[in-house]
Amino acid sequence: MMEKAYVSRLASYMEAFVEFKHSLGWKYKTGEFYLHGFDRYCAENESEATSLKDIIKSWVILRDTECPNTQHVRVAPIREFGKYLQSSGYSDSYVIPKKVCQKQSRPMPHFFTNDEIVKFFNVCDMLPPRKENIVRHLVLPMFYRLLYCCGVRTCEARLLMRKNVNLHVGNIDIFHSKGLKDRRVFLPEDLRSLYMKYDDLINDIFPDRTYFFPVKSNTCYQCGTIGQNFNKIWKAAGLGEESGSKARAYDFRYPYINKIQTFSKETKLLKKSPRERFG
Repeated sequence: MMEKAYVSRLASYMEAFVEFKHSLGWKYKTGEFYLHGFDRYCAENESEATSLKDIIKSWVILRDTECPNTQHVRVAPIREFGKYLQSSGYSDSYVIPKKVCQKQSRPMPHFFTNDEIVKFFNVCDMLPPRKENIVRHLVLPMFYRLLYCCGVRTCEARLLMRKNVNLHVGNIDIFHSKGLKDRRVFLPEDLRSLYMKYDDLINDIFPDRTYFFPVKSNTCYQCGTIGQNFNKIWKAAGLGEESGSKARAYDFRYPYINKIQTFSKETKLLKKSPRERFG
């Protein structure tokens, strides 16, 4: 059962397309999520003078909150839908070319040494305030600490809303992340204490802010800006690529991925009988 009705002029085709996917055994929840988003965009922008091709070409443009891989995930169901319209004989159908958005090749992760972590945060904690971004020196040290201490993705930290942070209990809630999954992350006690002080300082400047890590009252950092700031801090700390591949902010996450994978393997092993485990 679909969660909500489609509202654009393509509504009947979208419903038939989803039913077709279901008939093939696909749950298609992620595809439906992005199809609903595209449907709303069509409804807001469609007119007799606007072709479907023009609407789609506008809709597929990389957004400020996206990396190319996220864009690819958003666009892929609409490309499939375009093929469906074409096969159904829809006169205004348009199939998004593959070259419009390509997945990024994943770079080799950088595994930080203790010395690199210490030097990075020593410089990060000494950032000066800027006229055009009056909270930068307060936000960035706390932003990168969340990546390092809790292993969240950079986009999850950027888009984290103040209302989804509970510092009294010590947890943050992340919604509609990769695979449209929600999860709760619990903060280490020392980080929670830091964030309580940080939150008071930011509230004095932006009392009604939307994001936990703001640039201004209602705006957050863009994807590219986080990387640019990381590179500047890394360089200012006198760090290079001596210990491996080029370091990125996202690489703070990899120790947690390894821990999760190891824990998953150990859990599966414990479910086996002694004979299965030890031969």
